[in-house]
Amino acid sequence: MKHIKAIICDWAGTTVDFGCMAPVKVFVDVFAQQGITVSLAEARKPMGLAKKNHIEALIREPAIAARWEARFGKAPDEADIDFLYSRLEPQLAETVVHHNDLIPGTLELLQWCRGNGIKFGSSTGYVASMMKNIVDAVAARGFTPDCIVSSDEVPAGRPAPFMVFENMKRMNVYPASKMVKLGDTVADMGEGLNAGMWCVGFTLSGNEAGLSRDELERLPKAERQTMADRAADKLRAAGAHYVCDGIWDVIPVLEQIDRQIQ
Repeated sequence: MKHIKAIICDWAGTTVDFGCMAPVKVFVDVFAQQGITVSLAEARKPMGLAKKNHIEALIREPAIAARWEARFGKAPDEADIDFLYSRLEPQLAETVVHHNDLIPGTLELLQWCRGNGIKFGSSTGYVASMMKNIVDAVAARGFTPDCIVSSDEVPAGRPAPFMVFENMKRMNVYPASKMVKLGDTVADMGEGLNAGMWCVGFTLSGNEAGLSRDELERLPKAERQTMADRAADKLRAAGAHYVCDGIWDVIPVLEQIDRQIQ
């Protein structure tokens, strides 16, 4: 490896929580507690954004806004967003504790990066208070990124590039054109592109497939491939330079990118 200086990984759906299960469940539950039905597909659509921005994106969806107005007799407003987020944050902080298993290949990539002198940074739509228990749990299993930046530590979360820039500052690494963003959502690709990075999207480990590891492994091969192809099309449309199934098969992609960097 001659050119890549750093990678920046997402967390849920990329390095931990196969299928990105924790946040989607809590989003559905928080709306249900107010008598509003939000489907899993609807809840997953804005995934990757900072969680308050995710709440806002959901409640501004015309279909969900219509359900809200039918239920409460008024269109949703900023106070409603604040209220929903106040309910979301403690529930999500509790839920993520039970969804912090490392996705296969994560430790291998960390070791590979360190063996090649590549910094391993990370960014997340979770706020720092939600991350503490996750970070402690995965550190006990050997996953210790060089940098972790949460969405509440910067002026704006994804698709803004500020979490990437904060990683660059803390790790003292640049330029972004020699760094690679790894993630499983459209918002991840936006973050990387806005920072000027190479972007690799993961089709099966995270939000686009939305299945646990066991659920994915039980799928017939043809159905799994159809799912991967559909996710790949979406991530490429969002700007991904490359796609692969998950972090377990990204090293050959990084080697290919390295050969293209001048």
